[in-house]
Amino acid sequence: MDISVTLRDAADGGVIARTVVASETLPPAFDGTQMLEAAGTVWRVVRAEPAFREEYELVGGLELTLRRVERVDGDGFAPAGDIPFSMSSISDRLPDLAGPLDGRSVLLVKDDLWRDVELVGPFAAEAVAANLAAIHRVQTEFRSGPGFTEIHLRVDPAEPLEGVTLTVEDLAATLGTTTHFVRPVAIEGQGVVRGGYALSVTDGVHVYGLVDHASRVTVAGVHRTGIADAAVAEAFAELARTRGLHLVDWRGGLRTDDAAVLAEWFGAPPQPLWR
Repeated sequence: MDISVTLRDAADGGVIARTVVASETLPPAFDGTQMLEAAGTVWRVVRAEPAFREEYELVGGLELTLRRVERVDGDGFAPAGDIPFSMSSISDRLPDLAGPLDGRSVLLVKDDLWRDVELVGPFAAEAVAANLAAIHRVQTEFRSGPGFTEIHLRVDPAEPLEGVTLTVEDLAATLGTTTHFVRPVAIEGQGVVRGGYALSVTDGVHVYGLVDHASRVTVAGVHRTGIADAAVAEAFAELARTRGLHLVDWRGGLRTDDAAVLAEWFGAPPQPLWR
């Protein structure tokens, strides 16, 4: 049977990958001695939840917490192809957290989808081109079934809106909504983002990210759970034109400020995790 597996980095709790693996390829019990290799890095499995095959087969899921190791002598680790990455690219960093949810109404974003789609300014053009090329290479050269044997970590642009003066109020006004619909943003399973915001544009479309101490938006991600009409696409196109921005769908290979392209993008169902 297939098991949904989440790989998590013990150093910071961040998700390395999510994938699906046949249970017979996994050990019957995790005891802290198992190692695996992925993206040129060797990891030791320091914790497995649940740890025994009969348990992870019963629930259909498994979370492995991994610690990076310098080198490995002898056998005992699986090749990267045995546990492929579910995504071709993720951001290399997550934002700081301010605390637990505490029952607050928030926009929940999966950690490996943080900045998966975002608005970028003109100073990020070179980094965008380099990232899109690297992601395309992973998708074409390192595909393994529904996943990938390599993953591209996006390091730059660290500040995608460098040089752009933009506030949450500006976003709301241009996108045809109000700041009454602003709420915190949280990383699913971890907590509320420090200095974060989430703005509901319409049903199924949200803008989220970070603001600095001067209330300037430094990150503007686009989170979709449904389709949107052409009016929403035109509002994003207007925002892009007036602020010199582009919408970048990293794993979708898209960088655009064109209203027609945005209408097609917003009018299609959100892309699956596996791409």
